[in-house]
Amino acid sequence: MSKIIQIVKGFAYKSTDTVELASIKPFILVVSLSCCVCGLLWSFLYFTVFGFGLTAILPFSFTVIVGGAILISNRLVDHRPLVYTLLACITWVSAFIQWSIGSMDYSGLVIAWSFLGPIGAVIFLSFRQSLIWILMFLVIVVISVVFEPALLGYVLEVSSTEKMIFYIMNIGVSSIIVFMASAWFVKTIKFERGRANNLLQKIKVLFGQHVSTEVANELILNDELDSESKSYEVTIMFLDIRDFTLFADSKLPEEVAAFQNIVFGEYINLVRENQGIVLQMLGDGILAVFGAPIETPNHPLDAVKAGFSMIKKTTELSDTGQVPEIRIGIGLHTGKVIAGEIGNEFRKSYSITGSNVIVASRIEQLNKKLQSQFLISETVYEKIEMNGYDITFQGTHELKGISKKMGIYQLA
Repeated sequence: MSKIIQIVKGFAYKSTDTVELASIKPFILVVSLSCCVCGLLWSFLYFTVFGFGLTAILPFSFTVIVGGAILISNRLVDHRPLVYTLLACITWVSAFIQWSIGSMDYSGLVIAWSFLGPIGAVIFLSFRQSLIWILMFLVIVVISVVFEPALLGYVLEVSSTEKMIFYIMNIGVSSIIVFMASAWFVKTIKFERGRANNLLQKIKVLFGQHVSTEVANELILNDELDSESKSYEVTIMFLDIRDFTLFADSKLPEEVAAFQNIVFGEYINLVRENQGIVLQMLGDGILAVFGAPIETPNHPLDAVKAGFSMIKKTTELSDTGQVPEIRIGIGLHTGKVIAGEIGNEFRKSYSITGSNVIVASRIEQLNKKLQSQFLISETVYEKIEMNGYDITFQGTHELKGISKKMGIYQLA
């Protein structure tokens, strides 16, 4: 049995075949062999009822022609000759059998087999090609209904019992084949849909590891090929690890990478827990945004909560010996930004742009001057002042590249 399965799987097989094509070829072979067996049975049945003649020869010729096409296709390592031969024989030999008997009723509606031609064309060929086959079938139906031609010059005599057997075999067996083909087609669609969903999930996971799951979902599920950038009001966070360059110079690359994985891994989780996303990891810090691409009404408060959690987690990592003792600086600012994909067809990244991003960066840099860890702008302060935080006003400061002075507040 296993050897037969291997022979079927090896029909017209090429090493360059896709997974889909490698599954279609054995199916075509099985369908063709099944039809050949039916051809022999019909030939025997018609020989028994009508004796030797055109009606008995036609189904036998079907088996010979399709059987030869199987051998040729396997020799050519190309399944297409078999497909076209099978569809042509199913469509026309069935019609000729009916016309040789001379009546749709007496033939037991053997024309039902002809409909397998358009069905097979839909499955194995393109939709445009299948239109040709359905037109051929309609022509056959019109000829059969209007003229009911008798190729032998007369209608063959068929008893009621024989007519009933013809109907059972023609309608029953052709319906079974249609059902099996439909079942295979539906199963294939479900399989491909499952593969597509699994692939999409893998893309989301892989993509989400680089740009966050939220951004990945927006970019993957966006109906437009080039999604437009949008304006958001967000809270921007810059975090910097103090004296990271000195630390990196004194450690092996493996140690630096391990340190970054531990620290950044914790920071990413804390940002996500507070409805934010990390857009960039900058080697010695991160850029995070709260309020885009998924808009959240409390993004300033979310960012402040994330900042305090990050300071606390940094202390815990140092106290437990997971990382050396380090200090961080955090700067927050709330304002309008443009968020979306930046780049060309070869390389794109999801990012935020605008003067407010620069403001957040400059605020973080003030931590060194003020000997602080956590600074916010006056726009963030206005959003959170009623939430019970211990806030110290550090005066107004000029920020590099920003014309207007800004009030700065210290949280830690």
